[in-house]
Amino acid sequence: MLQLNSLIEGCDLNTQEGIDEACRRVTYREKEIDVRLEGILSQQCQLEAKMRNIGIALGNLALVADKGRNLSTMIDHTSQLAENVSAKVRRLDEARSRVSECQQRVHDLIDLQLCSQGVIAAIKEEDFEKGAIHVNRFLSMDKNLLQKTADDVSGSITSVRKAVSTLEQATTQIRDVVCQKFDDAVKKDDLASVERFFKIFPLLGMHDQGLEKFMTYICSMLQVKAQKELRSSMDIAKAEKRTTVAYSDTLTVLLENIARVVEVNQAIIENCYGAGRLTQVVSILQRECDEEVVQLILEFNKNRQIGRRVTQINDYIKNSGSTSAVGHYRNTSGGGSVDKLNAKDIDALIGEITIIHSRAELYIKFVKRRCLSDLEKSSLEPDTQAAKLKSLNELIEKSRLSTQMQEILGTYLLFERYFMEESVLKAIILDSIEAGQQCSSMLDDVFFIIRKCIRRSNGTQSLDGVCAVVNNAASCLEQDFINALKSPLKSGYPTGYIDLAQSALQSSIQQGRLQTSDVEQARAKFLTTLNNADMSTEFIETLWSMMADEIKLNFPAMTPREKEKLDSCLSGLKSVGDSLKALVDFGLQQLRASAIKPRLHPWVDQFVNHNHNLTEEELASYEAGETFIQFLIVQVDALLTVFKTALTPRNYDGLVSIVTSEVTSRLERVIKKSTFNRLGGLVLDQEARALASFLTGATSWSVRDKLARLQQIATILNLESVSELPEYWDSSSTTWRLTPSEVRTILALRLDFKIDDIKKLKL
Repeated sequence: MLQLNSLIEGCDLNTQEGIDEACRRVTYREKEIDVRLEGILSQQCQLEAKMRNIGIALGNLALVADKGRNLSTMIDHTSQLAENVSAKVRRLDEARSRVSECQQRVHDLIDLQLCSQGVIAAIKEEDFEKGAIHVNRFLSMDKNLLQKTADDVSGSITSVRKAVSTLEQATTQIRDVVCQKFDDAVKKDDLASVERFFKIFPLLGMHDQGLEKFMTYICSMLQVKAQKELRSSMDIAKAEKRTTVAYSDTLTVLLENIARVVEVNQAIIENCYGAGRLTQVVSILQRECDEEVVQLILEFNKNRQIGRRVTQINDYIKNSGSTSAVGHYRNTSGGGSVDKLNAKDIDALIGEITIIHSRAELYIKFVKRRCLSDLEKSSLEPDTQAAKLKSLNELIEKSRLSTQMQEILGTYLLFERYFMEESVLKAIILDSIEAGQQCSSMLDDVFFIIRKCIRRSNGTQSLDGVCAVVNNAASCLEQDFINALKSPLKSGYPTGYIDLAQSALQSSIQQGRLQTSDVEQARAKFLTTLNNADMSTEFIETLWSMMADEIKLNFPAMTPREKEKLDSCLSGLKSVGDSLKALVDFGLQQLRASAIKPRLHPWVDQFVNHNHNLTEEELASYEAGETFIQFLIVQVDALLTVFKTALTPRNYDGLVSIVTSEVTSRLERVIKKSTFNRLGGLVLDQEARALASFLTGATSWSVRDKLARLQQIATILNLESVSELPEYWDSSSTTWRLTPSEVRTILALRLDFKIDDIKKLKL
């Protein structure tokens, strides 16, 4: 009733319209209910099948319930058995622990009595090793456990306390005696006794004191030895003709002695003192190493006059007003009185500085590697190992050795930069051209110097130093070498191309030989400079790849950040090649403006002097004589022959490419100034093919792309009729270089083609 009331709610049952509306709603609701009932009844079969399956499953659930109850009973029973067994095991383990503790107490009591008796006898007999063993056993005992044992055992407390007191006194006594004996052995320089008592210290619980005493003794020996070697280094170097590396040899021996101490004594320290102690040994040795290195570097700076030379270079750069070698030369060549240091005088010194820095870097790497290996063998926690390693790194970084090497590296970079720039400048100034050579001496000299400097920096074992030298090399090439190449190229190729076949010009040459010689020299210098720039691009690629491989081989363990830094520096060196390529293009354009265009244009312009509206007789007569294309090819070939032997293969190919572009563009222009008939178009097509064949064969580069427009123009002018054009024309093709407007213009050059037919073409 509620649903019915909700359906007819709002309907006025007192009117016919309200009653109809209520009936309509009821009818609609009945239809909805019928549809739902039909849907439910359609699922009757499925529901009945599911109910049957549920009935079958209910029977199986009863069986599962029975098995579950049985399993639960079994688990409860097993749990009780396990609890009983574990309780017995716990009681057995507790009993075993008590028995073990009892045995340990008994052993400690027995050992206590034996040690108290044995240590006194050992001291009297001066058998310090045996006494130290007794003390070591006593120190390993738990005194609280001994006291507890004495309290538990009636009548033993007095004897235990007496034994403990005896051993404590004996420990103090034997420690004092061992320290005194060690000091006496040091005074007598008795190495065997020193090593004997050094091994006793850890048994007495004096690990730190033993290491400190032993390393102090070793350092005193190293100090005496280093002073002797420093005094005799120059005499030995003179005898062996190694005066230029005397101080690097001395530093090498000094660091090798310290490294040998670490290497020889590492096994003894690990066996007696345990692993993880090497960092303490290195920290003691580093103090001695710092003192000896500082003294050696002071002697080195004094005798090699490092300070004076550094000041001289800095003053020279300051007074010159430029950091580039070319700038130095230009600013001082005009009468300046700057005391200029000869780069050759510091070449050997730079090599010695390189060796000094590399030996220090190798020593530091050796020490770090040994300490890391020692820490990995120890039983220390990873955090403790990391803390010790961090402390070692900080110690080395803040050591005088590291600070001295930083100063040495700065001096090296200053000297190396000065040597590089001055040597490159000298190579540029002394540049010479040998007969029969396409390049000058400057090319090989400059790249030999650059390669030498980068390789020498690789020997410093410092990646920062290598990157700095690579940057300096790129700057030197960019500023000095490329600027030296730019000057002749900017002047351009001397005009007035010499054609020895022209008698009038031969006469003028004879009348002005000196001027002609100067012109020839200027031309030779221009071409040689262009060749130098071209070959430099190849040298840069070789230098870049070679140095990249060598540096990465020398620094195999670079971090990603270091690798990124190195790649950035090497890319700066490689970018010099791009500047050189741009310079080559500039030089070729200069050659184009001075030597190519003035000669080519008159030759190509003669095309308009020939008739291209030919009859059969005129065609036969034309072909019987010297044709335009034969004349042009002969002239172009003569022009290219002049440069073929003077230019490098790449430069010559570039020149041919320029000639091709110039010939085709000029020929295209004069073609548009002429008119043709069918035979004239045929001749033009033949001439275009002959020219393309000649130019293609003149170079190893592909120039067909530059000839495409000319050949397409010749093809259009060779058509028999306008209607043939669609067979060749394809506006969507990337190989077709002419626009529709240009095609119509070219077709209009054929006098036998009608303008209306040309306009009707759909292009």
